[in-house]
Amino acid sequence: MPEFSFQDPVAVGMMFCNALDDPKEYHVALSRLATPESLLAFGDFAEASAFLASIEDPGYGSQVNRAHGDDDVAYFKILAGTTDSFQALEDQVLPFAAVVTLVWRPEFGEWRVHGIGNYIRPEDVPH
Repeated sequence: MPEFSFQDPVAVGMMFCNALDDPKEYHVALSRLATPESLLAFGDFAEASAFLASIEDPGYGSQVNRAHGDDDVAYFKILAGTTDSFQALEDQVLPFAAVVTLVWRPEFGEWRVHGIGNYIRPEDVPH
C-alpha cells in the first residue's frame, strides 16, 4: 500500500474509498479529498458509500490511467470479485466495476476526487 501523499493519485483514490467505509466518521477527510465543486453532489457521502458497498468483493488497481489527452485527470479503478491479491505480470485488460475520477489541482498542489462510478470526461472535470 502506498504511503499517503496528496501528490499520488493512487493514494488519494485508495484513501477516499477506505474513508467511504464510514462516511459519518470520516466526513471531514472525505470533504478534504474531494474537489470543492463536487461537495454539493457528494452531500454527506452516504450515496457514494452505498455505491461502493454495492460492489461485491471490491479491490483496487495499483495504478491509475490518465485521461487521453489530459494528464491532469486520472482514473482509479475499482475491481469487483477480488477475493485475493494478485499482480498482473503483463499488460492485460482487467474488468472493473467503477472508477474514481481524480483531477490534479495546481492551486492546491494535489490530486482531488471529483466523482465515483462511471468515467467523467476530462472536459467535464473542473481544473
